[in-house]
Amino acid sequence: MISQRCSSRSILAMIAIVLVCGGCAHVPDVDRHFKLHNAYETVRYFRYAIDAGQYGAAYRCLSPESQQQISKLAFEAMLRFVDVPELGGIGLKNLLVDSTVDSHVEVVNSGQPQKWVTLIWSCDDQLIEYSLMVSPGSSKRWQIDLLSVRGIDLQGTS
Repeated sequence: MISQRCSSRSILAMIAIVLVCGGCAHVPDVDRHFKLHNAYETVRYFRYAIDAGQYGAAYRCLSPESQQQISKLAFEAMLRFVDVPELGGIGLKNLLVDSTVDSHVEVVNSGQPQKWVTLIWSCDDQLIEYSLMVSPGSSKRWQIDLLSVRGIDLQGTS
């Protein structure tokens, strides 16, 4: 009887350890799942890094010009605390992360390497399309020019 109680306690303890450790799992590193080898994948990488709280990785996606204008601290603060009043106060982080990425990548100007990658966010009464300009940078890595975004397209469904 005592050995059965000890073995059932041991089993319960092992189950509790597995459940606790399973709940402590960390978000996989962005570099394991996404690459910066084209415009589309760079935007996916950027969004995943933001969603996972890997703000340093998301910041590295920005072009040198964007990084000169926006510090790492300001970038993280924008993502965490800025709401877009024109869009009903939706948070910038939510706007970026909850959007879907249009797989059709557009050329900015004929003969130029820059591309537009469009993100689409929708709710019951609104559809928002906005595009990020992405350019090839050093080491064949694409970079997001956060200072050059294409106008937001607002359409109400009502």
